Amino acid sequence: MFRRLWDAMEDFPPGRVPLLLIVFAIVSGGVVAVRSAIHREPKLTIWTFTHISAEEFKGRLKDHPDRSEIKLENLGNAMFDRLSLAVMTQKELPDLVEIEQTFAGQFLRGPVENAPFVDLTDRIHGEGWDKKCVYARLARYSHGNRIYGIPHDLHPMVLVYRPDVLESLGLSPEQLATWDDWIRASDKLYHPGAMGTEEWRRGIVLSTIEGFDYLSLLWQRGGDIFDADGQVIIDSPLAVDTLEFYRSLFEGEHPVAGARLSSWSEDYAALSRGQFVAYPAPDWMLAGMQMEAKTLLEGKVRCMPLPAWEPGGRRTSTSGGTAMFIPKGCADEDRAWALAKFLYFDRDSLIERFRRQTIVPALHTVYDDPVFDEEVAFFQGQKVGRLLTELAMEVPPVQGSPYISEAYNRLNAVFSDVMAGRLAPEAALKDVARRLRETIARDQRAVERVGGR
Repeated sequence: MFRRLWDAMEDFPPGRVPLLLIVFAIVSGGVVAVRSAIHREPKLTIWTFTHISAEEFKGRLKDHPDRSEIKLENLGNAMFDRLSLAVMTQKELPDLVEIEQTFAGQFLRGPVENAPFVDLTDRIHGEGWDKKCVYARLARYSHGNRIYGIPHDLHPMVLVYRPDVLESLGLSPEQLATWDDWIRASDKLYHPGAMGTEEWRRGIVLSTIEGFDYLSLLWQRGGDIFDADGQVIIDSPLAVDTLEFYRSLFEGEHPVAGARLSSWSEDYAALSRGQFVAYPAPDWMLAGMQMEAKTLLEGKVRCMPLPAWEPGGRRTSTSGGTAMFIPKGCADEDRAWALAKFLYFDRDSLIERFRRQTIVPALHTVYDDPVFDEEVAFFQGQKVGRLLTELAMEVPPVQGSPYISEAYNRLNAVFSDVMAGRLAPEAALKDVARRLRETIARDQRAVERVGGR
């Protein structure tokens, strides 16, 4: 049959080869059309920068009715540059993007109406999410009293400590409820010797290189870098006094604090040897500690609240944070909003996230779940989840700003000089504040020039 068909092709005026090319084109076109119908372009694209979120979202999206129309991309740290380019060119923008708090503010510079993200304020208030979330957390992703991101987490902080070491020194967590209590106990907590050698001990480990531990203490005390109106307040009397106090923890005959070592693993090893008695840690660090220091610390440590600034005061702070944003230009804001809630506010998802990552959600309506009452063998059977949720409602508000990344960088640039005594705390913070105000004023003048054209 094929032979007769081949011979019949010879009767086609142009010949066999052109006829075969025409048939091939028709068939190929049909295949492409069918493949296009089956493999449609996704209607919603999600960007994240971390494999942990990517794996979590992948698992969640398996149950989503529109999973075939959703594209998830983990772009790593390159995501932030790619997002900057997409915002500038208004091309290839995602429909949802997950941004770490350090980078979120830089996209909100300029007038509020020019923000590249959808204003979620009315949706959040209209659907009651402001009542279901720990409200303080929404401040971190706000600008001009408008909310642009929904929080992934809360990150309350605790002290991971060695109960056996405290007991051997005649101390208990109840006797160390305030920062002043730790100072009064410093003669017991301190053991002389150069850090890094065998013979030394310090009460609490804090950084002398970067300012993030200092900021956690400042936030706990009610201070901040910016106020709710976006004004710089990092040189306020409260901020200066807190930095002077922070530096004093490393001073004196019996310093209560010791400098962080060169890596988390070295810090964990020092904690396991009893050379650090207590280690400040946000919730997310507890999961990492259980994985990275299992052989060193399992069954040796427990968690206690941070010491308060005054009796009965706030016993926690916060460190880090991530949020989900909807870029302007999204083809379907309603579908993107619904998907964001599915990924960030779904009860089962939040419970599983805590079980795997010890991340306390900002959504406090899930705190009644039994997962938070589970005993954790690593922490001597302690119900760490319940401690974290009890502290969650005390997490201080941290004000977001378009200049937060620059503020962190400027503080870190002077911090080691402050801690080494080469620069006074007040002079350092005034210099940081002056430079931030100059940058903000410069940007405002640029906006006014453009607006006056």
